Amino acid sequence: MKRALITGLFFLAAVGIACRQGYAQTDNVQVKKDVTYATHDGVALAGDLYMPAGGGQHPAIMFMHGGGFRGGSKAAYGTTWGPYLAAHGYVAFSIDYRLSKPNEPTWPQAFLDCKAALQYLRGNAAALGIDPERIAVSGDSAGGALAAWLGVTQDLPAFANKYPNDMYASASTKVKAVIPVYGVYDMMAWEKYTAVTATTPTAVPALDLLFGGAPNQRPGAYFEASAINYVRQAATSLGKVAIPNAATTTPWFVAWGMVDNVVPPDAQSMPFVEALKNAGANVVAAPVPGVGHFWFPISALSGKTGEPKCEEATGGKYTCSGPTPNDYIFTQFTEFLKKNL
Repeated sequence: MKRALITGLFFLAAVGIACRQGYAQTDNVQVKKDVTYATHDGVALAGDLYMPAGGGQHPAIMFMHGGGFRGGSKAAYGTTWGPYLAAHGYVAFSIDYRLSKPNEPTWPQAFLDCKAALQYLRGNAAALGIDPERIAVSGDSAGGALAAWLGVTQDLPAFANKYPNDMYASASTKVKAVIPVYGVYDMMAWEKYTAVTATTPTAVPALDLLFGGAPNQRPGAYFEASAINYVRQAATSLGKVAIPNAATTTPWFVAWGMVDNVVPPDAQSMPFVEALKNAGANVVAAPVPGVGHFWFPISALSGKTGEPKCEEATGGKYTCSGPTPNDYIFTQFTEFLKKNL
């Protein structure tokens, strides 16, 4: 395993240099940037593909970046998990989705963008070398919320056929596994937290931008977009009144930093994991000690073992003298993929 990891790191460096030109290939990895997966409301939506160079059908993982639903980029996964996974037999697809702006809320548009990207992977599976029955979704922070939404809605009719002109609009949005990292699963709880911790009295909480208003103005949207609500309605303790949900039969890998002051785990990841377990889902929980937010797409894969020894710098970057947060979850994560994808 360690030798494979070191080999993968050499590919990361090579791909990082070559893929600036839009399309690159090393001995084991192909990178294709700015692939348009759909056009919604006049907006072209794109993703970056990281693919094994060899033929055959491969499992795929779709990544959604963080950024509070109003920032971030598909480039986030371009130097870590995207190239690494491609070098080890997976297709990785890191996507952009529409971001919220003042007076331009993006619920449910951002979510529907992600569903379209998932349909693109499945509908175009043969050309991309993907096994259409082995597609997982992942993301961090806002992207973790998007991954969780995909996991709890899958083929629910309420979110189907919203963009019937999409090339793969009829493709299923079922997923094989869900991998959210320090995501937001309870929108009401996080909106209250961000409102209290706003840096200035006039700061607009990210969710107010996403939904176009505060919870008392858009209560239905806040409820509809909270993945934890779907899971709680499927709790086994509810017996005959439980509402079945595909999330309960889909494997989950949920990771978070234990000292996250951006998305507090005791109000988000921890109760979400508990709700999944109460609903009978297969869950691997991966809390990372001594680590906060912003690490999943960017912390290095160094091959070191043990607890992370890092300091968070300006802008959420991490400087690690020892193992990184991704090093810490590496074995759990890769074993989860081998077993479930």
